[in-house]
Amino acid sequence: MRDLSSIKKLFTIPKGGVNDRNFAEAMQQAISLELATIPTYLSTYYSINRTPDQQALFDTILSHIPADLNQNARKIAEELSVDVMVYANKTAALIMSVVIEEMLHLSLSSNVNQAMIGPPNLMNIVPKLNFPTQLDGHMPEFPINLGKLSMQQLKTFLQIESPNAFKVGTKENLRVVKYTTIGEFYDMIIDYIENRYKGSYNIDRPQLTPDQPFYSQNSINTVYYDRDHNPHFVSADDSGELKRVLNSETAIDAMKEIIHQGEGHQGGTQLTFDKYGMPIPLPVVDGEVQFSPEDYDDPEKKELSHFGKFLEAYSLGDHYMKKFNEHGIDFFDLFVYNQLDNAKVSDYSSYEDLKLVAELGDAIYTYIILMIDTCYHADKSTQFNVFMYGIHKSMIWLLSEFGNGIRKMKHTIDGIEYSGSLSFQYFDFSKSTERPKEQMIKLATKLGEKSKSWAWVINDKAYLEALPDVGLDYSVKENVPAIPKS
Repeated sequence: MRDLSSIKKLFTIPKGGVNDRNFAEAMQQAISLELATIPTYLSTYYSINRTPDQQALFDTILSHIPADLNQNARKIAEELSVDVMVYANKTAALIMSVVIEEMLHLSLSSNVNQAMIGPPNLMNIVPKLNFPTQLDGHMPEFPINLGKLSMQQLKTFLQIESPNAFKVGTKENLRVVKYTTIGEFYDMIIDYIENRYKGSYNIDRPQLTPDQPFYSQNSINTVYYDRDHNPHFVSADDSGELKRVLNSETAIDAMKEIIHQGEGHQGGTQLTFDKYGMPIPLPVVDGEVQFSPEDYDDPEKKELSHFGKFLEAYSLGDHYMKKFNEHGIDFFDLFVYNQLDNAKVSDYSSYEDLKLVAELGDAIYTYIILMIDTCYHADKSTQFNVFMYGIHKSMIWLLSEFGNGIRKMKHTIDGIEYSGSLSFQYFDFSKSTERPKEQMIKLATKLGEKSKSWAWVINDKAYLEALPDVGLDYSVKENVPAIPKS
């Protein structure tokens, strides 16, 4: 078994529950948890080719079907190619919908922290988030990696989001693994706020609030197309929203929203592991996963919890993997890039272009965190501009361009070829006296001069040039477009 002794845990269970002495630390750990899931899920999202070339896919699959099946071979290959197209697109949409809600959860927990303690100080957390990491209290413990889509990675996602303890062992000898789930950890925080917190709420500190268009539950990346090419969004219109924290009631509402969206309701599907240590999937009937009502995060059963979404991807993945194995085909190899787990910039030391892309990717990721931090120090107008013209642009467009672009760049380790991947490491802007934006522009200029395919980063003024200029002291130097008039 892999030695996990040197891997940093994401949270430590407070002895005796949350109290006056450890509340600030518990909230910091809650924020760290939400922040840590974002690169984990994004790394897997970027490994998926959402729209593989269907003709090439068909030809590859057909080459594995015995020719003596004649026309049946083509029908089988066509059906299997559609299976890949739908699963790849849907799974990516499911993962991205979780990422978007994790950004919401990061904001909700930060709002609670802001009102009750002070600014969340995300820039103090990022340097400590090194992968692989692990959750506290799980026995056996398991590593949480940045990695490509696989059944093992989906297993990890299920373990992170599980609302219940696991069952391990054989049918004849099942035992329940005791540990504290994230929801139970948050329940400790809720219990403290509800029953023992005697402090005040500073409602004048800036928060990310629902009266501004900071949050949208869906985007172009959360839509997928079914077998009949009908579009579907994976998040319901009323799936959740930002909440301004004004008192204990709104603080508790914010924390409960995180629990319900993430884990669903206790009493839902309980992970049971087979003899190979893999979760037993739910049944799939006519291409649909058969869920328990408790796996949804709303009473109307319009949207699955994060746990439910990952269970859907896992169960369908298991279903298709077995279906494709009958023809000697590795299902995931057809649409998943072979990326290295927990890649670091140092892994690309022999590949200058790839190293520069990974470095600038780290800088963009860190700058996004800096801009989120800045929103908790800014006035309303500056906050709007930083979020809409900085965080939104960086997260949806700029980081995606890097995540999708770097995977086309190859590197070799021990004779095995890998696609490049973002490392989501902390970029230390403090090593230079230049402002962070200026440092990124210099990196982009160097990259553009080295590689024509990346020249757009500096030549297209709608990207880096258009970002607000945010300093490590949370100052915003440049004027950006004003709030549009309603």
